[in-house]
Amino acid sequence: MKKDHAAVPVASTRNADELANFNQFEANEWVPFDVANPDQKILVVGILQATLAELVALHLSAKQARWNVQGALFYALHDRMNEYAAEYLNFSDQIAERSLHIGSPVDLRLATVAETANLGELPTGFLAECHLLTSMTERTYIVAVRIRQRIEQLGSVDSTTSQLLDTLSRMLDKQVWQLRSHMR
Repeated sequence: MKKDHAAVPVASTRNADELANFNQFEANEWVPFDVANPDQKILVVGILQATLAELVALHLSAKQARWNVQGALFYALHDRMNEYAAEYLNFSDQIAERSLHIGSPVDLRLATVAETANLGELPTGFLAECHLLTSMTERTYIVAVRIRQRIEQLGSVDSTTSQLLDTLSRMLDKQVWQLRSHMR
């Protein structure tokens, strides 16, 4: 069966210099977001950047806690923190990719993460299990609350980002519950 090639879209005939400019107006037509309203895009990008910084900070906190926990729950918490660290890293990739989908770069420089996440530092040195549980529960809870606020801010502005944050919110709530269960 012979295909009708006239109906198939034809690749651009632009030269390499023209194609190297990723800021062309035509490139914005392929961004899955309404770039006609820059205020909405600024809101979504700000939400994504803040969330990304918090996830990276949680990842580093979970690793720090994992390496330094001591006590009867060492093995369980050591493994659990590693699982959480992997979940934070996985979700940070999804958040970063969403920012790129809508045409915005991400900023994960250490100073930006520390300033934006605003979660403070974990205690230095070895961590008793009660300190790990309190510190990580508090940090995770703070981020979970912020995520729920951001979901409300998004409203109908960007349902895809809102759904992504909703999934993240459920994951964080589950982690808070799991950590709390060790404290009883």
